Amino acid sequence: MTAVPPIPYSPKKEPKVEFIPFDGLKFKTVFWEHTGTYKGRILFVHGFSEDSLIYTEFFDRLSDLGFDIFFFDQRGAGETSDTKDIGKTNEAHTFNDLDFMIKKNLEITPHKDDKLILMGHSMGGGIILNYGIRGKYKEYVKTIIATAPEVLLHPSTSPNFILKGFGTFASKYLPNVRIDAGLNYDYITSNEKWIKYIKGHNKKFWITGPLFMGMLERGEALTKSHYVAKFDPDISLLVFHSKNDHVNWYEGTKKFYDLLNDNVHKELVSFDDAQHSLCIEVDKYVDQLLEKIVEFTSK
Repeated sequence: MTAVPPIPYSPKKEPKVEFIPFDGLKFKTVFWEHTGTYKGRILFVHGFSEDSLIYTEFFDRLSDLGFDIFFFDQRGAGETSDTKDIGKTNEAHTFNDLDFMIKKNLEITPHKDDKLILMGHSMGGGIILNYGIRGKYKEYVKTIIATAPEVLLHPSTSPNFILKGFGTFASKYLPNVRIDAGLNYDYITSNEKWIKYIKGHNKKFWITGPLFMGMLERGEALTKSHYVAKFDPDISLLVFHSKNDHVNWYEGTKKFYDLLNDNVHKELVSFDDAQHSLCIEVDKYVDQLLEKIVEFTSK
């Protein structure tokens, strides 16, 4: 049996790992405590089929810049769910679980006067953009930071009508049936050490109808002017996306961004040659990501 490669990074500090019970599950949570001058508390929402380990290097560096970071494996992902339940979640659970985690962070942070920074990648980016519009606790969020958010899938990745038909049917009649969504590894990152790590796991990317349709529908909602107009103007928005992203379409993010009202404090940072997963890209892109996060949140 081929050995699974270790994480290609040795962190300078050890995060705190806890399993928090909620709604029938024990959610794996990982907390990175800041060093230096405190700049804010980030609650991070991960992308499809991700878990905390892939963000080890990024969080280690980000926490060194003054941010507390709280991460949780979502329902149907990582160590929160058993192997047989990977991919099993739905729209109601997605936002109910996030509501719980936001409330939990507001209770446990020692910085009681703070509002939270919501950050998310890909699927998680789409979730938090929606949260700025209809989130239960959005009044306690001061900033949303999305990397390559799932608004529209790139044409080279977008599912055909057969897969969409399966998603619609399975969502209603076969909610627990899973298929392997597949993944083009070349689209993830141009950072060789992380792509080697991901390939070395040789795992299936399990997805169910409710998870699949939830991602598509919440993304498409972000292209509707009447819906986007409801984005809370009290929340600042920072979005990162590469024009070379072949998983989520840059044009979808741009459409959402352009639909936002002018009274939203917003910024879209575009890259030309990066791949999809910006937090594990080559250093020049990660460096820019970190620098801009510090700059934007300090205003």
